[in-house]
Amino acid sequence: MSVKIKKIKDSQYIVWCDEKDIGTITTYHNEFHNKYLYLKFNLTKYPTYFPFSKIKQIEGQSLQVMTDSTNTNLIHLLLQNGFKCKRQCYTPEVTKKDLKIKLNSNYSIHPFNANSKNYSALCHLLYQYYQEVHQAVSPLTVSENTFVKEVPTKTGYYSTNKDGKIENFVFTEKNEIAYICSFSEKSCDLFIQAVLSKMFNKYSSIFFEADDTDWAATKLLDCFNVDKENSFNTYIYI
Repeated sequence: MSVKIKKIKDSQYIVWCDEKDIGTITTYHNEFHNKYLYLKFNLTKYPTYFPFSKIKQIEGQSLQVMTDSTNTNLIHLLLQNGFKCKRQCYTPEVTKKDLKIKLNSNYSIHPFNANSKNYSALCHLLYQYYQEVHQAVSPLTVSENTFVKEVPTKTGYYSTNKDGKIENFVFTEKNEIAYICSFSEKSCDLFIQAVLSKMFNKYSSIFFEADDTDWAATKLLDCFNVDKENSFNTYIYI
């Protein structure tokens, strides 16, 4: 099987398999994670072999693909040709019935919003935590200023240690836990339980994203019986 590619636009390659046009691959950048060049596939078939090294050579950048775990043909192509799965992201919507644990609501947590005195401090801590958990897979490449303008929601909960230092927090938007961050494995479980207790008092269901590379989000995910067969995966070609 012979596979050839040719760059036809700034951000597009045409692909031939055994001299037949089988579609295109589009390249794009993500300002927030700009270490790698992202690929989007629009192919009628997935050949066994693919010259990803040629795209890397032409573009001068390592490659990243993000796709649903149900896209098995594309995943097979990626893994057969040098990509490695670096992250799995789960996006469950859950109810109280899905809980694996009994919630302890006695742990003290505090609500916040965009007008709270410590809102900017919480945004700063979110930037730090987000940097840390993404570093090994696809590093954050925007300034804190840009990040804070785009990413945090306007509400959430936090907890402090006995000295008043923030240890755990979530940014929320209605029934979504948009981000969970923790700097204390010791108190994180109790914090999660208290947050879930508050949110289930308001909403019949909640939803969130949990990367398997984020230990605090994984703790949140592990509170529930959820289907882990389906995920949204990140593949990297170095």
